[in-house]
Amino acid sequence: ITSVIGELNGSIYVASYGGVDVRKYTPGSPDSWGTSLATLAAAATDVLNFTLNGTEYLAFAHTGGYTYTSNGTAYTADTTYATKYLTFWDGRLWGISAAGQLWFSSAIGVEVLDALLDLPSGSVQELFTGPDAIGEPILYASTTVGLYAHDANNARFIKTGLTIPPNSNAGLGACTWNGLIYFSVGMAVYQYDPRSGVIVPMGPDQDNGVRYGTYGTTAVIEKLIPTHLWLLAQQQSSDSGIF
Repeated sequence: ITSVIGELNGSIYVASYGGVDVRKYTPGSPDSWGTSLATLAAAATDVLNFTLNGTEYLAFAHTGGYTYTSNGTAYTADTTYATKYLTFWDGRLWGISAAGQLWFSSAIGVEVLDALLDLPSGSVQELFTGPDAIGEPILYASTTVGLYAHDANNARFIKTGLTIPPNSNAGLGACTWNGLIYFSVGMAVYQYDPRSGVIVPMGPDQDNGVRYGTYGTTAVIEKLIPTHLWLLAQQQSSDSGIF
């Protein structure tokens, strides 16, 4: 079963078989996922393609750290800090643990501790970039109680106006699309504009959207995927789907 999927140098890589076995997709007759290239320390929780100091990398986060490669063949496991999510901002690789500890790396394999999210362990759901109050890109952490903005100058997280009561399904889908931030709670999606502070409900649970029970009564959005023309919502339920 594929856990996460990423791209490096025009090739597709997955963490499969419980999310720990890294393989490369090879098109042909038949198509093939080839042999195992690396075994992760734990199931992959995130994947990121980024270029740091002129070198393109693919990295898999797996809670025991992260494992990276620049050629798809040789893999390096970095276990300095537990890492659940990865993103790239300000010319640096950033990672955050399930406990909310943020770090950054200006050189691959060398990490520096940064802000600590002052929430119970397990609260963080995603790490991504988005606009701040003046439109400049910053880091955001989506959590089970809402959205937190990263204050880089003071190495801290600040609670935004998008706050909710604790919900284990909140923030699983969180991203920036067309200059606005989108944040899911169950099957609901909220649009947040950091410049104005305006929050608008606009998910598939609205007026002419997906009827309750159409995809199961326990359906939740587990990922929001921004594309050129569409914002896609991947949902998890008894009947999986994407819309």
